[in-house]
Amino acid sequence: MRPFLTAVVAAIEAAAVALAGLIALAIPAVVLWAATFELASDPGEVFGGAAAVWLLAHLVPLSLEVSAETASGLGLAPEALGVPLSLAPLGATLITVLLAGRSGWRLAARGGTGAAGVLGGPAGFAVVAALAVPFARPLLDAPAWAAIALPSAVYAASSAAAFLLRSAVDGSEWWLRTVRGLQLGLERSGLPGVAVAALPGHLRETFRVLLASVAGLVGLGALGAGAALVIGYVEITALAQGLQLDPLGAVLLFLLQLALLPIVVLWAVAWFTGAGFAIGEATSVSPFETMLGPLPSLPLLGAVPQGWGEAGALAPALVVLLGVGIGLLAARRSELRRSSWPAALVTTALAAALTGLVVAGGAALAIGAVGPGRLAVTGPEPWLVGGLAAAELGGGLLLGVCAGRADRARLRAALPVPGDRRRRSTVAADLPAAADTPTGNADLPSSAADLPSADADLPTEDLSGVREPASDPRSRLLSRAASWFGGSRAGEAEASGPDPTGSAPGQRGRADAAEESDPVDATPPVAAGSGDEADGHLDRSAHIEEEDRGEHDTEALLRAYSWDRAPEQEPSEARKRPGWRSPRGKR
Repeated sequence: MRPFLTAVVAAIEAAAVALAGLIALAIPAVVLWAATFELASDPGEVFGGAAAVWLLAHLVPLSLEVSAETASGLGLAPEALGVPLSLAPLGATLITVLLAGRSGWRLAARGGTGAAGVLGGPAGFAVVAALAVPFARPLLDAPAWAAIALPSAVYAASSAAAFLLRSAVDGSEWWLRTVRGLQLGLERSGLPGVAVAALPGHLRETFRVLLASVAGLVGLGALGAGAALVIGYVEITALAQGLQLDPLGAVLLFLLQLALLPIVVLWAVAWFTGAGFAIGEATSVSPFETMLGPLPSLPLLGAVPQGWGEAGALAPALVVLLGVGIGLLAARRSELRRSSWPAALVTTALAAALTGLVVAGGAALAIGAVGPGRLAVTGPEPWLVGGLAAAELGGGLLLGVCAGRADRARLRAALPVPGDRRRRSTVAADLPAAADTPTGNADLPSSAADLPSADADLPTEDLSGVREPASDPRSRLLSRAASWFGGSRAGEAEASGPDPTGSAPGQRGRADAAEESDPVDATPPVAAGSGDEADGHLDRSAHIEEEDRGEHDTEALLRAYSWDRAPEQEPSEARKRPGWRSPRGKR
């Protein structure tokens, strides 16, 4: 029941959208009828003309019958002729597209239930189109069923596109189920599981890049059209003055050209891609050359740009630069930054291809006939414009994504700057040459003779009073440094000669034993003694004991630095205290 109600509400809303477009076109027709004909003509013809223009805006072709007298007054051959008119005033079409897109975007928030509204909306729009067809029947150049189906298709396509885009970006439930079914099919085909699992995120990013690319191209076309209007202002003014219209005619002409502005923007997009467009048979307007024949006296055509010759390549270059900018912005998002290179490139290429299809569809809306004979062909070639847009924008997108994903740290390491290279060489020169030094405990000095003579200038203050817990790594390092400095002083004293204090070798041995008994305390240098055999034997014994102690100290350092590898032990209930405290605060 709920989907049915959603469809009914969407149909009513679509009918209101159609009526709004009809009223917007009927108001100028009624004003013209009252001001020019003083309400003397048939009202059916007035409303029929408004309905015909509304159907033309929804891609229904028209055919106007011109009498011989009218043709002679226009400078044509004095015979009756039919004037085909199929170039849609997209300004009126834009009303339907925007309102239908708004409806589809809102219906997407309801999930799968909103799909019923997407189906019900075109039905309501078709009802209004069916009511308008009888009034415009004398002017139609299409069967009645086509005149009803084409407006409904315009509304359905706009609503469905907005519904699909929001569902993909927001990740609706039905969209995820559909993507999951696609993933299962890809998994059965043998694709890697990692690539298949990342499919939803890549699809969302593809739609985001697609929207940004289409918006960028439309913005570029709008800027180009605005610049052309400013440059051709003099020609436009001259054409408008040559028509010699009264105020009401000038207002109606302004409204007509306002309805044609979206066509001008699409033609500008085609011009920037390099494909250009035509205004009649055997004509071409592109960045490289402009070849035109006789044109209708429409002031808007005074803004047709001239070719740039060899500098025309700058126009497609702007499309490439637009793609580079969009690619750089897209590469900042996590979906492209964290994905693999193949996935990022495929996502970008798919977005460029879809953008080309959208541009081709827009170019197809901007072609049609505006008169008999050579004016039956106007507008760009859709597939050429779409292909060039996809190629140029796709190349820019790939360059931008590659530049945005480049690892600057690796590039800096591979290509260091000169200042950075000099700085690294200076640091490398200051480091000690330790290439020939063995690793492990062998790099520690084993005796006083292994230390350089420059160590004799180091301070020798008494550190025997400094004591820290044995579990603290800093205390171990201080103890080790003190033992090295003490051993060095002892070696120098023994090498210098007899002990000036006259102490016996036994007393010096007891002092060394007292020094080695506590590995934590730092002791002052040992006084120099006599160089007899007993001293040499005692020095070798102290050297062996010092090596053993170095191994024990290394193991103690490793145990001290591995405290975080041990599992944390919770204190007993009696020792737990309220409040937060550091795990290292246990005592």
